[in-house]
Amino acid sequence: MMKKQILSLGTLACLTIGGCDNSLDNVKNQSSYNDDTYFTTPATISEAVTATYGLLLYKGLYSRDFYYLMDLTGNEAEADAPLLGDVLQLHDYSYASNHAQINDLWSTTYKMTFRANLVIDKASKITPANDADKQKLAQYVSEAYFLKAYAEFLLVTLWGRVPIRKDYGDNDEFYLPRASMEESWKQVESDLTNAISGLPVTYPASDLGRVTKGAAIALLGKAFLYQKKYAEAAAQFELLTKAPYTYDLVKNLDELFTKSPVKNAESVFDVPHKEWGGWAEGSPYYMFGSQEGSGSGKNTLTGRAMEYGWNDWRNVFISDAAVKAFTYKDQAGKTYVDPRAQNTFYGDKASGGDVTYCDKCTAGAKPYPFTENGNGYRWRKYEPYEYKEKGELPQSDINSQIIRYADVMLMLAEAQTQLGKIGEALPLVNKVRARSGAFAYTTLGSKDEAMKKIMLERQLELAGEQVRWFDLIRWGIAKETLNAEKKAKYPASSQSFFQDKHVLFPIPLTEKNTNPLVAKDISNDWN
Repeated sequence: MMKKQILSLGTLACLTIGGCDNSLDNVKNQSSYNDDTYFTTPATISEAVTATYGLLLYKGLYSRDFYYLMDLTGNEAEADAPLLGDVLQLHDYSYASNHAQINDLWSTTYKMTFRANLVIDKASKITPANDADKQKLAQYVSEAYFLKAYAEFLLVTLWGRVPIRKDYGDNDEFYLPRASMEESWKQVESDLTNAISGLPVTYPASDLGRVTKGAAIALLGKAFLYQKKYAEAAAQFELLTKAPYTYDLVKNLDELFTKSPVKNAESVFDVPHKEWGGWAEGSPYYMFGSQEGSGSGKNTLTGRAMEYGWNDWRNVFISDAAVKAFTYKDQAGKTYVDPRAQNTFYGDKASGGDVTYCDKCTAGAKPYPFTENGNGYRWRKYEPYEYKEKGELPQSDINSQIIRYADVMLMLAEAQTQLGKIGEALPLVNKVRARSGAFAYTTLGSKDEAMKKIMLERQLELAGEQVRWFDLIRWGIAKETLNAEKKAKYPASSQSFFQDKHVLFPIPLTEKNTNPLVAKDISNDWN
């Protein structure tokens, strides 16, 4: 405000005297910056990288929206009465191209590509003063390539054909057409290859939370798997099973999902909410809209525990379909309840769910108040109820797992199975099962039988981790699976829940209204 006042008074004086050039072109603000004059040092490039990471907590992603988007559409979460508005539409697939959370995710992924492209472009123009600066710049650029690839991965898997902003120069082109999915996947692969080349295997404690070479390898393997490039996927995943990588399964799932974990061997790529400094900064209601510089301040935490919590806001149940999946036939054909149920949800004894909570509270364990028409089955995973009775505020510090080693092992098992190497897949599946005490398979059977077992493993092991929607879509079984589950829950409903169009999210209305090249390429006002 002070600068504006000084400029206005100076311009007024020139006009009054009549002898001054009043062209603003001749007025130079010595303290102004633009992208070329500011991003000129490793320190400012580091700031730009941090801003790119920050988008993982922005609208559409891991502070709030992403768990609703993927848990509800993947039918792992079931709407309870408090769930309203746009979020409720995800539950029955009634969303349209103006859906707020879907539009926010689209917008945030493009913000991430923009910021990552800025880092890559500006860092290339800096001459490092020494080897340490050179190494740091290479690391920052590699981190940016990874974050850009992650955003592109979300865009191509959720929307299919989308505009690709390959580099910072693309920002001069306001309108870009939709690229083919093949072009998008090629860009993801290229960016991850660039990321892998410059990322370290590990970081010192002071850099906890930055992406590693292992994370980039895992995401590249995942990109290959989604394209059914099974040999390439297996080759990437196998790298993570041997030196110099030291990934392993933690002893108990609770180490990942009931409290903020210390550094652990299973996390490959996560959002470390507490380690990023969230408790002491900003409003606990940050995730509800007060983001990117608004008055209440930034916050790195997540609202999931409070919003999903049965003893807090109770917005959702764990779905009946998710609960029932934990009861299946063992190798002898007998009914078997998977022990991971106890780590995943609260329920009754027959379901295998945890029947007590607050086990580690000062006052000791309390019985979970299960009732068929009241509390029912409720999420335990990502909840702090083993340590405290209530959440009290929407500020959970339990890390959001994006890729963990159990996921990598099951993806490797899937790739090996698709390549006909079922014998190599078997120990991978069994190691994941052994962690929780589930019985070991003596055989996975035929290729089709093995795939069904791996599909079930992924559903049980990764429940509530925003994975199932992506799995069902890429396996091509989303419509039949989700409609069968919905029909079982709502037998009297004549509604067709999942339609063919829902394989992809609708192209946001804002993109259609502002980009004529995209608008003319949309069918049926959807995608």
